[in-house]
Amino acid sequence: MSLAVAVPFGVGSAVVYGASIVVQHRMAQAHVGDEGEASASALLQMARNPVWLMAIGGDLVGFLLQIVALSLGSVVVIQPLVVLMLPVALVVSALTGGHHPRRADYLGVLGVLGGLAVFLALIGRPAAGHVPRPHVIGMAVLAVLVLGAGLVLTVIGRGRVCRGVMYGAVAGLYFGTLAVLVDAASDRFSKAGLHGLLATPRGFVPLIGIVLVGAGGIVLTQLSFQVGALGATLPANLATDPLTGVLLGVLLLRENVPISAWRAVVYALCLVAVVAGAIRLADPEHERRG
Repeated sequence: MSLAVAVPFGVGSAVVYGASIVVQHRMAQAHVGDEGEASASALLQMARNPVWLMAIGGDLVGFLLQIVALSLGSVVVIQPLVVLMLPVALVVSALTGGHHPRRADYLGVLGVLGGLAVFLALIGRPAAGHVPRPHVIGMAVLAVLVLGAGLVLTVIGRGRVCRGVMYGAVAGLYFGTLAVLVDAASDRFSKAGLHGLLATPRGFVPLIGIVLVGAGGIVLTQLSFQVGALGATLPANLATDPLTGVLLGVLLLRENVPISAWRAVVYALCLVAVVAGAIRLADPEHERRG
């Protein structure tokens, strides 16, 4: 495990994701369904747009960088770095004709960076984890998929903000799980090579999970962007993503995170700081407020 190499790759992944997310949201808003609602047909229209495809290609680059980071570092350290995409998105939006940052935006950046920095300082350098047996990973993936589908079904017919929050939260749940599966797959590849990854249950079970939760996360993210309430959907995504990654990293991979009563309180405060900063940075209404 080499955090000195893993962390820069994790940061690079967040930078690429942050740049791509600005383009994806703008394209989603330009391809909404009737009455501004999310729809499968609008998603198919975007899939034929070269600009949107380039942004998705950016996500692929970010994912490849994340794979390198997770193969070298622990999930509980690397996955929280995803919140850095918000400050990056703020800069990219300003450079591409979006609103110019105001004082409250900088406070939002401070909340995101401060919460992340304190969290990483508290967990220190976690010990190497242990990848569970394939049937455990398979059951965990199935449980996450069923939970996510159930949560999405509960908001059918609800308001746009409610649906946007749930789509974003479930997408974050899937992406956090994705990080754990990537870590498990990279561990198998490092120990048994390509044959061990593709031809044994310890390898192909995480790969199947990666495909399923990755596809689900992408679709739900795009649907949440079509709903349009970015100030609600993105914070929900960026709260559940690292939280899921850390929890599954501890429970499934047995990565050690120092825990005590006071640490639990500080961890919660870090999450609140990140979410509050995310709400400010993702609020679509602040462009019209003085």
